Amino acid sequence: MTTGATHLAKVPSTPHDPSLAVIDGITELARDHSGLDARAISFLAHGTTVATNAVVEAKGARTGLLITRGTRAVYEARVSEHPQYPEVFDIRAPRSSILVPQKLTEEVVERLAFDGSVLTPLDEESVRRGVQQLRSKGVESLAVCYLFSFLNRAHEARTAELIRELFPGCRVSLSSDVVPVIREYHRLSTTALDAYVGPTIERYLESFAERCRSAGITTNRLYIMQSSGGVMSIGVAGRHAVQTVLSGPTAGVVFGTRLAQLTEHRNILTLDIGGTSADIGLIKDFRPTEVTTGRVAKQDLAIPMTEIRTLGAGGGTIAWIEKDGRLKVGPQSAGAVPGPACYAAGGEAPTVTDANLVLGYLSPDYFLGGKLAIKPDLAAATIETRIAKPLGLSLVEAAAGIVKIIDNNMEVELRLALLDRGLDPRTFSLVAFGGAGPTHAGRLARDLGISTVIVPRYPGISCAMGLLMTDVKHFYLQSRVVMLHELPVTDVNRAFADLADRALREARAEGFQPGEVALAKSLDLRYIGQGYEITVPCPAGELAEEDLPALRREFDRLHRQIYGHDAPDEEVEVVTFRMTSLMKVHRLGLEPQPVGASTPPSRALKTHRDVFFEEARGYVTAPIYDRHALAPGNELTGPAVIEQMDTTTVVHPGQTLRVDEFHNLVIALG
Repeated sequence: MTTGATHLAKVPSTPHDPSLAVIDGITELARDHSGLDARAISFLAHGTTVATNAVVEAKGARTGLLITRGTRAVYEARVSEHPQYPEVFDIRAPRSSILVPQKLTEEVVERLAFDGSVLTPLDEESVRRGVQQLRSKGVESLAVCYLFSFLNRAHEARTAELIRELFPGCRVSLSSDVVPVIREYHRLSTTALDAYVGPTIERYLESFAERCRSAGITTNRLYIMQSSGGVMSIGVAGRHAVQTVLSGPTAGVVFGTRLAQLTEHRNILTLDIGGTSADIGLIKDFRPTEVTTGRVAKQDLAIPMTEIRTLGAGGGTIAWIEKDGRLKVGPQSAGAVPGPACYAAGGEAPTVTDANLVLGYLSPDYFLGGKLAIKPDLAAATIETRIAKPLGLSLVEAAAGIVKIIDNNMEVELRLALLDRGLDPRTFSLVAFGGAGPTHAGRLARDLGISTVIVPRYPGISCAMGLLMTDVKHFYLQSRVVMLHELPVTDVNRAFADLADRALREARAEGFQPGEVALAKSLDLRYIGQGYEITVPCPAGELAEEDLPALRREFDRLHRQIYGHDAPDEEVEVVTFRMTSLMKVHRLGLEPQPVGASTPPSRALKTHRDVFFEEARGYVTAPIYDRHALAPGNELTGPAVIEQMDTTTVVHPGQTLRVDEFHNLVIALG
């Protein structure tokens, strides 16, 4: 029976094994709502940062690389690497490292031509030597990337067979499977990343599935979020590890997209601030920004993914003093364990959460709904000792400085997200969620010139809700560079048919029938000689001869729209065939509620507390409200603080707040 009820639980994360926190959350839900039976769970979706953390912390598998003889420098040379803020100002900033060093790289005798034909047959003995060398060096995963293998996978496929004979149990990532697209370096970097995180992801997902079974969860519909914004079954995810590198934060953008559609806020910036990082997504005209290449933890990859900017700015981010005497905040974090000093769990470094507590934004009696007692005296002591006294500041000046610096770091990244695409912040709303997003959003929006902040009903679980607002989705790619006017339509249909076969096989493996799979086709096109492509959607069904000129005209139109000019007399190349498969699953619905009186009920006002506001140059006695007692239509004027179990929202002086029909807090900055 469907009730439409939403139940909420939030538990501390468990960095050593994130699956434990998932089970803890389900257990707490069952305890708080005795009618919940784990055996009745029919669908479970999960977002994780396991792959990202493996790269960031350099804790992935020891990985070896087999590469075409004469091309071993491709990975090391990389592409032109432009330093990003704040490294652009640091002449000592190190160049990001590759995941597979030269000492774990072996060359293989083989060579394909630019059209996929064989110039030099695969020398199987060179493969055997390379595999044996790498096995002796203790690798547990192998990446294979041969020149032009995206056009002909025979050599890589045979190499995989030899690896399994010589090195049973070794994980193998073939570039012709992972990302069969043009551009050697990005194909290599993506394949190396897949091999590097693959064993970690496989072990984690196996552990997660086993913990679910032990907890009494019997459903086979266990899904994980992909970087592209769709979910996939955990059985498939183990074979496509690289698709999970942005699994966690992507769910937040999915949620923001749905919120944009419900509230009719066309353009949105999402700001998800957790314990260690801030994730920023951009939604334009109700659609999230998507890219086909990007960087994650300073590693390049070429897969379709939601564009997300991440920086080390969260509640646990540590404040410290640089050797030159300047106050810095981040990117290091105290994490969930030991956490900020105020947690009284062994953390001694001053953090953003400690500063927010000193400034009165957080209540020591209602942190995590009162489930975690935090200590203001410990927060004050660490800021006083490590920041205030060394810099000759008062406690309040030091705490305010910590918050101002972390806000400035986030403001820069938010501004760049817009400026990189030539967008005006005044046309955007800021959707803030995560445990700390609503605490900082009012100040950030004010300084950016954004006029509206939206705080969802359950900010602390917005990413979890995003997991229930999407479908099973996969992307299939195949590069083949050919002139559009020379390409027979039969070849186009044959290429798409091959991709469709792959999509349907994988759909069946996830338990879907062909009739449940929606396929969408597109072509990456470019003017001859260009270094970038534009993805052009294709009509449904088989293409006819007259469709190819129509695709050419659509490419010209898109090029003119994006870049301000087109070249209709220039020849156009096809670069990559793309296919998306979509399988619908049950989605979480959000229903509007009746709007009532503008005056909040008396029970909504909990107390008053001294809260620091930069605009007031000091502390202001501000009203503290209970979020759960506020109803649609209620209005407030800042300064004010709204508390709930999973976050705290700060309304600055001069800002006004209204609760909309979806229980969102809509803050107008004027």
